[in-house]
Amino acid sequence: MRFALSSWSMRSHINQDFSLIEFPRVARERFGFDAVELCSTHFRNTDTNYLDQIKTNLVSQKIGFANMPIDTGNISQSDPLRRQFDLERIYNWMEVAAYLGAEAVRVNTGASGDGWDMSITVDSYQKLAQRAEKHNLILLIENHGGVSSRPEAMIQILEQVNAPNLKLCPDFGNFPPETRYEDLAQIMPYANMIHAKTYDFDADGNHPEFDFPRCLEIAKAAGFRGTISVEFEGQGDQYDGVEKTLALIKKNL
Repeated sequence: MRFALSSWSMRSHINQDFSLIEFPRVARERFGFDAVELCSTHFRNTDTNYLDQIKTNLVSQKIGFANMPIDTGNISQSDPLRRQFDLERIYNWMEVAAYLGAEAVRVNTGASGDGWDMSITVDSYQKLAQRAEKHNLILLIENHGGVSSRPEAMIQILEQVNAPNLKLCPDFGNFPPETRYEDLAQIMPYANMIHAKTYDFDADGNHPEFDFPRCLEIAKAAGFRGTISVEFEGQGDQYDGVEKTLALIKKNL
């Protein structure tokens, strides 16, 4: 099992206290992570000079690039011209991820504003999976709002697309509180990696927002052995939040 750090966990510091170029060094030297997730929203540009600097630091730190969360576009919208435009934008980010040696990309399902047609979402993921395969990328769906708000829809997309490189990225924090653990148990068998999301910790280092150890137990029960990515989303100190999340994971695995 491998631990990764999402750049989202350090969102207040990236491109402020240090650049995305330096993030792999921070993840390795400050926290001891073996891999990183680089969110598309944190890239200043996609010029080759900038990307080469990121690539150099990934190599020099001997740290893996587990996944690029791509946060652009709406692949479930009904307007074909708008949807194709967004798909092209996502294709461009896939090329960036592949250039940097990423293992996977996460693409949001999006949502339709005029009633959801499953065939539109499925068609989009079929196109995306084919493009990802050309770049030797795993394509991930996360429970991240919109169409992906329910586990049944996520599994239905997987089954209908039926692409070997299309997998799920369960997020501990994104399902409704009242169904969190049942929903997580449904999608864990299809997981390629996990977003181990946490919020703020109390003075004793506990995580009161939800039962984080129970989420880890669900992952273990499903036989998960992939990458666990730390995604701290609390309002408190992000360095402290990352450290406490990693400690909580190691304590309960």
